[in-house]
Amino acid sequence: MRLGVAWLVVSLLWGLPREGWSRPQRPTTKDSGIASCDDLDPSSLIVAIERELTSLRAQPLAKRVDLGRVQLSNQDYLDRLLLPIQTAARQGKRALCQLLSRRIKLQPLARRPGQVTAYYHPVIRGSRRQQGSYQVPLFRRPSEESLASQPTEAILTGALAGHGLELVYVESLAIALHVHIEGSATVALDDGTEINLTTDGHNGHPYQNPLRLLRGDHRIPDDFPTAPGQSKTQAFITAHPEVLREYWNKNPHFVFFKETPLRGTGKFGELVAGRSVAVDPRHVPMGALLLLRTQVATQADSSTLAGKSIARLVLAQDTGAAIVGPGRVDLFVGSGEEARVAAAHTSYPGELFLLLPRRGRR
Repeated sequence: MRLGVAWLVVSLLWGLPREGWSRPQRPTTKDSGIASCDDLDPSSLIVAIERELTSLRAQPLAKRVDLGRVQLSNQDYLDRLLLPIQTAARQGKRALCQLLSRRIKLQPLARRPGQVTAYYHPVIRGSRRQQGSYQVPLFRRPSEESLASQPTEAILTGALAGHGLELVYVESLAIALHVHIEGSATVALDDGTEINLTTDGHNGHPYQNPLRLLRGDHRIPDDFPTAPGQSKTQAFITAHPEVLREYWNKNPHFVFFKETPLRGTGKFGELVAGRSVAVDPRHVPMGALLLLRTQVATQADSSTLAGKSIARLVLAQDTGAAIVGPGRVDLFVGSGEEARVAAAHTSYPGELFLLLPRRGRR
């Protein structure tokens, strides 16, 4: 489906939704449109684009976008989209918005709103040695295929023990699963140093969301107590590790880790908070520039959560086992308490569009 209709481009790029999913109104003044065409400071967009340049330049003729008649190599994508947008972003939001409205068209990636979640880079405590409260290991990837292909239930009952694969020990099974889900972490070690971890592949088994299975079986009491900003599910599995083990065993997919100098890594290096998204690469080209319209959970006060509407340019720089389908998006939100709350509670409908240069414009 082509989107050559001017009002649709303007309505999508030049206004944030205010309540629910009503179509945003056309701004009444040029300044109000400039203020709302992208809700983040352009500096983060500049950095996110910069992350990709080396990789794309290394293979200039490789195909980046293949959508019927729209065929763009890496070099085409750089010259006609990424570099002009990065240049405009350096000139400020006004120049960026003008470029978007005049030279860009939008290609919808799903026929209906998809699901948007958020993930973050946690900072946790750990130890290189199994001691005291640090009893649950995160594992390196085994070099032997017979070990690397073990399912979760076997690993949790000791299939990898005694092979020297323990990378670090954390304080609970709930924290270990949390790192598996988020895909990265900074570990503050008990010797006063820190290490960053990122994923190093998985065991090759299909993914099942153990927390979704737990909720689907209604094992969590409606009145189970939670701390401010904490999800009921997280509170329950922290208090009941035996139940967590039962449901984690139902997910045969298991993730391995490695050390990295970076905090939060994707396909192009370090992720950029608010700009990097995980997508399904079968439907969305990796490295693609996208427009995302959705909401992100925020902590309004000590007991209230709210959804903040966003409309911004993001880049497809990561993947995930649970990110399946053309409308499925996971937004990287960085580190810290605000990011933790967003990651724990963001689950909203969202619209995702691929940015493309208008035909005949360079």
